[in-house]
Amino acid sequence: MRAFTRTLAGVAAIILTTSLRARADDPPPPAKWTRRPLVAVANDKGLRVSVAFRELLTSPVSEKLANGLLHTLTLRVAIHDESDGRLVAASARTCRVRFDLWDEVYRVQIDAPGDARNLAFLAVDGVARQCAELREFAIPMRAPLLAGRSYFVSVRADVNPADPEMIEHLRRWVTGASPSRTGGDALFGSVMGLFVRDFAKSERTIMFRGAPFAQ
Repeated sequence: MRAFTRTLAGVAAIILTTSLRARADDPPPPAKWTRRPLVAVANDKGLRVSVAFRELLTSPVSEKLANGLLHTLTLRVAIHDESDGRLVAASARTCRVRFDLWDEVYRVQIDAPGDARNLAFLAVDGVARQCAELREFAIPMRAPLLAGRSYFVSVRADVNPADPEMIEHLRRWVTGASPSRTGGDALFGSVMGLFVRDFAKSERTIMFRGAPFAQ
């Protein structure tokens, strides 16, 4: 019995240590991410964001994109309340990249709300233009931003996240296949988990935020 009790205590200690380590390894909240200049223009339909983050495609990543296998680049862009970091609105994009070894072109499938395209590029620079830049990327909002309050935009990009279920959920959401795109408060709260949950692991991740702005 004592041996069994010691075993349970040991297992509990391992679980606790693993849990504490996981919390310690969690990325900082978006409010603490490195700041960089970006352009955020609001209108009556939402916010449009422009920024480049081509450092996502490092030389090793670019070389890997040319190996003929399928690679997934995910992007999550969100608006937060500056006072408490609360997520107010969000959007996403996925790029599925495969180098066609026969035709020697990069074939890219881009999915974002209201934007689905299949493109081909002779060089990885074309992939970078489409998948590592935002040009007036739309973040629709369910309600207008409040006058007199400050907000900020966060951007997270991942190369080959190691969570296929999460990737599929994100892809279904951006293509409109998920009912949570247009659902009520409960579904909105559910889909927001796509933007606050961390992927298990990615081959490369960059995270940054913009400066506060007032509506």
